[in-house]
Amino acid sequence: MGRRAPRSLDTDGETDLASALDRLLAVNARLQREYERFATSEAGWREERALLLAMLDTVPDYIFAKDRQSRFLMANRAVAADLGKTSGEALFGLTDFEMQPDPEVARKFVEDDRAVMEAGRPKLDIEEYMHDSTGAKQWLSTSKVPLRNRQGEIIGIVGVARNVNERKRIQDQMEFLAHHDALTGLPNRFLFEQRLDQAWAAAHDGGLAALLYLDLDRFKTVNDTLGHPAGDELIRQVAARLRNLVQAEDTVARLGGDEFAVVIPNAEGRDEPEGLSRRILDEMNRPFELFDDTVFLSASIGIAHAADASLDSKQMWQQADLALYRAKARGRGCYEVFAAGMAAAALETRRIEQDLREALALGTGLHAVFQPVFDGQGCRVVGAEALVRWQHPERGMLSPQSFVAVAEERGLIDALGELMLREACTAARRADLPWIAVNVSPLQFRREHFDLLVLRILRESGLPPGRLQLEITEGVLLDNSDRMRAAMARLRAAGVTMALDDFGTGYSSMNYLRRYNVDKLKIDRSFVAQLGASDDARAIVRAIVTLAGAMHLRVTAEGVETAEQRDVLIELGCDELQGFFLGRPMSAEALIRLRKDG
Repeated sequence: MGRRAPRSLDTDGETDLASALDRLLAVNARLQREYERFATSEAGWREERALLLAMLDTVPDYIFAKDRQSRFLMANRAVAADLGKTSGEALFGLTDFEMQPDPEVARKFVEDDRAVMEAGRPKLDIEEYMHDSTGAKQWLSTSKVPLRNRQGEIIGIVGVARNVNERKRIQDQMEFLAHHDALTGLPNRFLFEQRLDQAWAAAHDGGLAALLYLDLDRFKTVNDTLGHPAGDELIRQVAARLRNLVQAEDTVARLGGDEFAVVIPNAEGRDEPEGLSRRILDEMNRPFELFDDTVFLSASIGIAHAADASLDSKQMWQQADLALYRAKARGRGCYEVFAAGMAAAALETRRIEQDLREALALGTGLHAVFQPVFDGQGCRVVGAEALVRWQHPERGMLSPQSFVAVAEERGLIDALGELMLREACTAARRADLPWIAVNVSPLQFRREHFDLLVLRILRESGLPPGRLQLEITEGVLLDNSDRMRAAMARLRAAGVTMALDDFGTGYSSMNYLRRYNVDKLKIDRSFVAQLGASDDARAIVRAIVTLAGAMHLRVTAEGVETAEQRDVLIELGCDELQGFFLGRPMSAEALIRLRKDG
């Protein structure tokens, strides 16, 4: 007989135990009556037994009886069919060791039989499995009661088993989802922390555990540009590449969003985590094919080690996080191994954040200074760039490099940016500047209604929109979201101009320049610094000036520090010059005097 289709059975928890026990007791009583009838009439006993088996064959559950040696005395059609027999009679006298290919499964059945007979009481809802005639695993919920003769002696067991494959499948699926990420199938944070605890414990015995904490660079840009389906596909492909890079005993997990982690429980020296990190970075640099788009990505990785009991798993997390932060600060697309100084740097960052938050709330210490921008001959002031400064009550004057990145990371850049916009617009109106430039973070542009905030500040300060210039980086242009494009379009329509800062250091794609119609390119100071000492730098600056002219863009060279640099830039035809040689950042009052004197 072939394998029967899975049975659809009632799994109501409130009735299962009662109904199973009732059936067992009824079968037990029936068998006892048959035994008594056998003593008086063998023919009658056979007739009754045939009738009983015919009745039991209509039941879709397994029903069976065994003697004290666990040999089958009786089995209904459901048992026989799944064991590849034509009828229950074919099982008579056989044991589970003769029916099950796995001796451990058979041994478990026999042990349960003996336990019921020795205890003399039922054993209900035993979760177990058997192999059917095809070798497939069938999960069962089995109940067994002692089989007694008329003298009350236990002569075997009677059992009822229900197929619970579907329930088991659902339970397994729920268990899997509780410990794994639904999108990638990788272990989730909960399971990963368990594996990390195990790896840390193993380090007590002289092993070396390592934790890699990685984050995809600019994943949000892909998500916003190509949509969430493409973002999900990217996460799945990243997970697949990571899974293929690790060893069988390693664990790679998705912690949420674009964050992943790898634990190496038995690293072969401290070089192994770094080698894996290099392979991961190389793999992430290969292009990703997302539906109709090709995406290039990178990742940042932080590494922490645990060589002994001095470091617990929580501290490993903290150290890997600090190392990841340092990798991002280095420019992304790299890895960092935790070093002792990183903890001090993290503490310093927290202190800067707290002090900056307080300064913004109280409106003290933070102010703008203004560096004049001169015409192409370096003679006449044509505008100025607003630069933020912080007069810290204990540390003195702080440069932007010490706190702007903290403001971006800790959610303070909006408040800081608004402060700078207001001061810059007010100063430009007072100094009667042709224009004032203000640096804008990509995070500010991503905020809803940023364009409306800019226009409101212009109205309140009385500065015409045409006299405000927003300096943006390629990070803004790379974020090709509808919100970003709409905000830039509304600002440019109002008359606000856009300058692309640090040109030449990133992608410098003409596609971005055409798409967003920026008004000005600012040559990065790293190229200007090499003028007079490097022919390559001169060629690069010449190429940028030529490109700007072809696209009808103005070009500003920043970082002019010497007369030689100024002269070369004048020769190459830059429209505007900016740098300490021509004018240092100054207060609004000093800028007003400079304008009057000029």
